Amino acid sequence: MSRSDPASDPTSARSSAPSQDAAAVRRPLATFRLTRSVALQWLVVSAAGFFGFAYCFGRVLARLRGVPLEPIVVSASSPPTILAWSVVSLGLLACVVVPHELLHGLFLTRYGGAPRYGVDVSHFVLPYAYAETSGTAFTRNQLLAALLAPFVGITAVGLAAMAVVPSPVLIVPLAANAAGSIGDLWMAAVLLQYPADVRVGELPDGGQGFGIYGATDRAVRRLPGTPILARFLAGGVATFAAIVTYALLAILVSLAFASGDVVLGDPDRGWLLVRHVRRPGGTAALEIGDHALLGLSALGGLAWSAVATVHRRLASGEEREP
Repeated sequence: MSRSDPASDPTSARSSAPSQDAAAVRRPLATFRLTRSVALQWLVVSAAGFFGFAYCFGRVLARLRGVPLEPIVVSASSPPTILAWSVVSLGLLACVVVPHELLHGLFLTRYGGAPRYGVDVSHFVLPYAYAETSGTAFTRNQLLAALLAPFVGITAVGLAAMAVVPSPVLIVPLAANAAGSIGDLWMAAVLLQYPADVRVGELPDGGQGFGIYGATDRAVRRLPGTPILARFLAGGVATFAAIVTYALLAILVSLAFASGDVVLGDPDRGWLLVRHVRRPGGTAALEIGDHALLGLSALGGLAWSAVATVHRRLASGEEREP
């Protein structure tokens, strides 16, 4: 997210109107841009998030069934089996993508937008489906509702269905929808840092992203405490994604070269993070210790909060020096 120049606000009025009309003029407070770096971060976090959400929904399913959570089994199957599962997974994914975007569009329409739907690849990195509008500004809470509707709605319906029919098949679409909502959750976290009276519209230059606008008669800043909270969440999510990505790579390498178990930490002392046990027939059980994973993610968030805060204070101190 970057600061914008008020002179570049496309919604500003170019006139010599009296000062009492200044309150009606909107100026950009900040911009959020979907750059190549952000697209790459979304891709990594979404991929890791899929397994994290699958694990969480697996725990819910295990609780509903009244049985312990079974480890995730990775199987070195034959190509026909892999192809069949790929087709099934793509079908389940398609069943999620369509209602996901329709829910976005439903709320955008409710708040005065005329959504367009499509599929694109951002910066040749991040494939995505979209529902977007042009020329429409929303309040913060309106856009928050549009962003969060698919994640909240589909998750609620999926969990209700899981309570009626506790089938592991539901884990895949639920995890896919949640992982596909990473970008929505990311943008919602940005918006929540600003007061409810800001407006959200297109970027001044029409790029990918949105601009956050406020009244010119007073300074509108991020809500107290949200910058530090945002740094903590960024560090925690990055740590979680890094650990899960490393664990999955370790599992794939172990399966490819039959290297045996993959253990991070000391399972005898309660610090088991990942255990990979090869089984007869080319299968492997992947066990993730959720307490250790969440603990390390929290430590990563605290570390990044401290580093980023000190860096910003040092940078602002250098700018104030003569």
